[in-house]
Amino acid sequence: MRVKVFHIVFLFVLVLTSCKEEVSNDPETPKLTEIQKRRIDSVCKGLLERGNTLGFSVAITKGDELVFAKGYGLANKDNGKMADSNTIYPIASISKFLTAMATMKLVEQEKISLDDKLHSYFDNFPRQEYMEDITIEHLLRHQSGIIDHEDWFDSIYINEKRVFTQDEFFEFIDQPLFFEPGTHYLYSNSGYALLSSVLEKVTGKDFHESIQDLISVPHEVESIGMWPVMWDHKDATMGYELIENKLDTSFHMMTKGMKGDGGLSASVVDLVKVVTDLDKGRIISESSLERMLSKTTVGSIQVDFGLGLKMGYIEDQFTYGHSGGYKGTGWAIVSRNPESDITFAAAMNTNFSPEEVWTIRHEILPLVLEISKPEHTGGSLEDGNLYVGEYASINRWGDSVASRRIVAFENGKLTWDNPDTETPGAQLFPVSEHTFSFNPYPFDRFLFHVVDDRVVACSQYADGFFTGVKMKTSN
Repeated sequence: MRVKVFHIVFLFVLVLTSCKEEVSNDPETPKLTEIQKRRIDSVCKGLLERGNTLGFSVAITKGDELVFAKGYGLANKDNGKMADSNTIYPIASISKFLTAMATMKLVEQEKISLDDKLHSYFDNFPRQEYMEDITIEHLLRHQSGIIDHEDWFDSIYINEKRVFTQDEFFEFIDQPLFFEPGTHYLYSNSGYALLSSVLEKVTGKDFHESIQDLISVPHEVESIGMWPVMWDHKDATMGYELIENKLDTSFHMMTKGMKGDGGLSASVVDLVKVVTDLDKGRIISESSLERMLSKTTVGSIQVDFGLGLKMGYIEDQFTYGHSGGYKGTGWAIVSRNPESDITFAAAMNTNFSPEEVWTIRHEILPLVLEISKPEHTGGSLEDGNLYVGEYASINRWGDSVASRRIVAFENGKLTWDNPDTETPGAQLFPVSEHTFSFNPYPFDRFLFHVVDDRVVACSQYADGFFTGVKMKTSN
């Protein structure tokens, strides 16, 4: 059940909001129909009315044309500034996608090699076992095995109101690796924090200037830069955290200590432009993009994470991109569907739940792609015993308790359950061989990896995007 908040604020917003739309007037543009635009607008207004976010923006391109771009609600509640298509938002982990693009440009310029050893860039880098084997590509693919610094950084910022130094960071990550580099996949903010420091070493400039030089200026997406630098821009939003039905702005500056892992900003219009340009070979070469889109090998399987981007399918259409969210920043998402030549981006300024930004894509993309959301109904599965067992992933913050899921098969029904909660397990419905979905989010997928007639792992997807892999630990 959703909590209704900001009632007075939203009455004001709904009365005064003037949603700015920017679309091409070129009659040859494959525009959205008026019905499609009205339906998208209705979805967005419905999200605002639920009261869990103060403001957000959405942009869609078909080909190179901007066919939908609007803002909803407030960018700043104190001065009454409305959100529009040019509002600049912190984009959290989408920063990883942009950091990967910048890295690949430097690879093409032969200033970095994907095979470079990480320790060669730092005199004081920790020397735990296997750390000397970590490469630039391992960082890009989340295969370094380094502990994630997010919780540690949160603690320092919240308790001490300061940002850690590089020496402190190196001291923190000076812990045994979770695995030998290249042998597993484990999402890591630490890896991309290190990668941004490598970029600074190579370019001789701070990360903001590096991103501006490599991405923002040459590709005319000038809202893309370090959020702590951009938040005084006239188009910048304020960052809000929804805590106990109240808006808190004290977390607004938490991205000050982040760089390539989560510290960048962008407008949705610039996000769709830069990802469209990437797909059309205007930022890096076709072969470099193919490398970015190559799957990551984990033992005997491959997972749908490339070099700084998530991959998957919406129905039968291939999609890739990234999402992000953090305290005091809200949530953002950008995705590309090459087959339909469509790029989508959304960003909001209130951190309440990732469900909000996922929901908006979940509702809008079927309208744009002109596909129906699948409806899963009851019915018995002939044999689900192949999938039965426990699946677990490594806890990236160093906690010894793994994130577990239990797959059970009973009375013809296959279920996916978190044993650490009281929430009932969700029934899985087959959509293709070894691939399942469930009713709340019918575009989500559970792909069971079968090797030598036995299941070894399960990859999870949210609205087409790979979100992680859990290895089967027992039957």
